[in-house]
Amino acid sequence: MLHVAAAGLAAGLLAVSTGIAHADAAAPVGFWVNQTGSEQLLVSQSGCSLANAAGVPTTSGPCSWNPSSRGGILTILSSQTRTPSPVYFNVVWVNQSTISVEGDAFYRRG
Repeated sequence: MLHVAAAGLAAGLLAVSTGIAHADAAAPVGFWVNQTGSEQLLVSQSGCSLANAAGVPTTSGPCSWNPSSRGGILTILSSQTRTPSPVYFNVVWVNQSTISVEGDAFYRRG
């Protein structure tokens, strides 16, 4: 029995290391707030916005999602400047209601 379990584990690790079991993470569509409420992140089909507690956007505009196995890179084409420029955020899914954005926890709201 132990040999069968070890063989299964080895096959699983081989599949992961060769990319066979790789699945892309979904985009974090929704409204997210950090623990203190000082930052808000909105990700939707029509665009994205990172705002302060007063709801004033610090970065907003069209966005795209480049997925990885546990998260991905959220790119917002910021319209806050004269010449729109991309702003990149590393996002990792913690669970269904929590993401980590550049190391800070954000929680899904309404």
